[in-house]
Amino acid sequence: ARNTRNFVQNIPSSTNTLVVGGLFDAEDLFGAWNLYKAIEGKAKNNNKIVMGPWFHGQWGGRADGSNLGNARFGSKTAEWYQNNVEVPFFNYYLKDKGDASKIAEATVFFTGENNWKQLPQWPPPNTTTQTIYLQKDGELAWSKSTTTSFTQYTSDPAKPVPYTEDVHLSRTREYMTDDQRFAARRTDVLVFETLVLTEDLTLGGPVIADLKVTLSTTDADFVVKLIDVFPDTFTYDTSFCCKGDSKVEMAGYQMLVRGEIMRGRFRNSFEKPEAFTPGKTETVKFELPDVAHTFKRGHKLMIQIQSSWFPVFDRNPQQFVDIYKCEDKDFVPSDIKVFHQSDAASSISLPVLRD
Repeated sequence: ARNTRNFVQNIPSSTNTLVVGGLFDAEDLFGAWNLYKAIEGKAKNNNKIVMGPWFHGQWGGRADGSNLGNARFGSKTAEWYQNNVEVPFFNYYLKDKGDASKIAEATVFFTGENNWKQLPQWPPPNTTTQTIYLQKDGELAWSKSTTTSFTQYTSDPAKPVPYTEDVHLSRTREYMTDDQRFAARRTDVLVFETLVLTEDLTLGGPVIADLKVTLSTTDADFVVKLIDVFPDTFTYDTSFCCKGDSKVEMAGYQMLVRGEIMRGRFRNSFEKPEAFTPGKTETVKFELPDVAHTFKRGHKLMIQIQSSWFPVFDRNPQQFVDIYKCEDKDFVPSDIKVFHQSDAASSISLPVLRD
């Protein structure tokens, strides 16, 4: 497939573009965010983006956008987009009818608070990067640890971490918001979380994972998941859309907000893969796709780290071998340490949005 970002400089300045995508698009979450950014950087036309709480193509009427899996969004978001953005945009620019002045540069739905935000750009101008650091005992804090510490797990390709708790014949759409408690119970998944939040924490933009690690082998994958931990008394009000009981119990739910994987051999370059030296501390730094989410007061922010996400991503033999030609004997366990200390501080950089 072609990378359309390589051709956006050819877009005439007289045209109008509307980039639409889903916050939980399992097929191409990267595409919409980064196509918009490429057009902004290289083309000189009228360019707008809409991102809703949808799976791939859900904004087009395949569902009303009121939920994805267990996550509820408080309104029929796909219908709202069609009525307030899509129809006015095409009426104005294709039929010379109506008014498109109310369509913002960036119209983005923020899950958690379940509200549309109309913004002058994406990422929003009032966003600042704040770094949260992994700590011993599974904690997260806004400052580096002052003690020498690490957390260790063993990644075994023979027992990979599944992408969802349920068994399915094909990959689901709903895994993008699935409950992660099943993963948190595994010994090969590291869990770090904040204290209960005393005020809302809104994120708008890309998230950067910066891990300081050692391996006992020469390669491994690293999966970082950003998770919203619901309070023990949380319920959704679904009376706006659903028949029957309007209260949906979600106590303690660990909602996947965003996840991404980095194959360790590509940590420094996608063109020149490099083996790890066993026992040597290395940096694995990579970007998670943009987030638009509010962690509400009373919730907690959680980070999970693991080295497989099967079968959405193929298993890494955890040796620096040709993965496409390796044999069963090449798949070996790896003992992995993730450091959280002043001179090797694993961290997550968050795009914090201020009102």
